[in-house]
Amino acid sequence: MYKLLLVSDKEEIRNLYSNFAEWEALGFERPTLANDAQQGIEQLKANRFDAVSWLLSVNEGKQFFTYLSHRPEMLGMETARDVQKLRREISCARRTLSSRDASRRMKQDDDLTCAMQGEFFCDLLRGVAYDREKIDERILSLGLKSIDPGRPVGLSSFRLPQGDYFLAEVWRYGRERLENALKNIFENGDGRMYFVLLIINPHHMRLLGLPRVAMSVGEVDNMIRRHLENCQKSLDVFFELTLNIKRIVPYESLYALGMENALRTAH
Repeated sequence: MYKLLLVSDKEEIRNLYSNFAEWEALGFERPTLANDAQQGIEQLKANRFDAVSWLLSVNEGKQFFTYLSHRPEMLGMETARDVQKLRREISCARRTLSSRDASRRMKQDDDLTCAMQGEFFCDLLRGVAYDREKIDERILSLGLKSIDPGRPVGLSSFRLPQGDYFLAEVWRYGRERLENALKNIFENGDGRMYFVLLIINPHHMRLLGLPRVAMSVGEVDNMIRRHLENCQKSLDVFFELTLNIKRIVPYESLYALGMENALRTAH
């Protein structure tokens, strides 16, 4: 059930909304009523509402609208003066709210899927051993349609030598926001490649590059090197940090990376 706040200094409007009998059938709880702008503002501060409707005198209206301008997430619903229009406005508001909720759920699902995709690849970067069957299973379950585990991949290791100093003395926004900023730099680039960054500590990182289209081992290697060059330019501009590449290791496939992890774990 959605929740509506009606703010009106007109008694006939409040009576119309209060006596309307179809609220629950149309997906709303009975509305909360406020007699003036100040009561409406207090209600919005103290409670959660999905939509708000108001009809006020000029001065009251200005006061309430000024407050609402700082609440852009709040759905404004046109105030009705008769039952027929009220029924129409409630139905329209319900459709809008339902659509917005569906979009939010889809975004949450997409965000969760992206997080799970990143975690799978970060496991490989940490050295977790996955056999061919497990890799195929995870690629399928995570919906990574553009990633073919049989294509070549590249693994780079690099350092940010000033990372500890930068985090402790220069950066004022916390480790998590720095890591998010670095991910924005390293995981975005050419649309033909999928990049995943693993931050081991402020100055030691690994980057996995996976092609979204068919490429040779050499092409993947070149793409990663160009990508790291572009990342270095962004680091210079935004953070004045230097990137020291330790190595870039090409693999014939994602399977080969998983197999190397398995051999390393066995020893």
